[in-house]
Amino acid sequence: MSAIEVLQEKLLGNFYSLFRVGDVFDLYFDGFSLIAHDVVSTDEDEINKQLSTLYPRASDAVDKEDVAKSIVLSSTLHKCITCVDLLPDSSLELTFENGVKLLFPTNTEVVDWQWALNENANDPYLGCIVGVFVSGEVQLGNC
Repeated sequence: MSAIEVLQEKLLGNFYSLFRVGDVFDLYFDGFSLIAHDVVSTDEDEINKQLSTLYPRASDAVDKEDVAKSIVLSSTLHKCITCVDLLPDSSLELTFENGVKLLFPTNTEVVDWQWALNENANDPYLGCIVGVFVSGEVQLGNC
């Protein structure tokens, strides 16, 4: 199977039931995780504009950019994935049943991996199903 076939088999029609935000992003599906150094949504800019009014304390967050990302991730929790795309630069784009699109990009600097589906959310190299370990290069794991 190709990388996109594996991604579609694992993700299409599926949903995540838990997410964690920290040094990396971790979305837990049944039996595997999608982990990434970054997640991007076009909705983030609008959320960030409204945060100062809606929740002024967000400006005190250490990682301010993660506040909007967390809101977007919350909005796709338990929502089925309706489209899985692997972009030319190996970024992963997921579309959810509520119309939200999440992009897992491959342009994070000074890291040795970008995103991965794996059997444990701790180390992308252990139990890797599919992932990007060098920007632009999708690799199939041995799971």
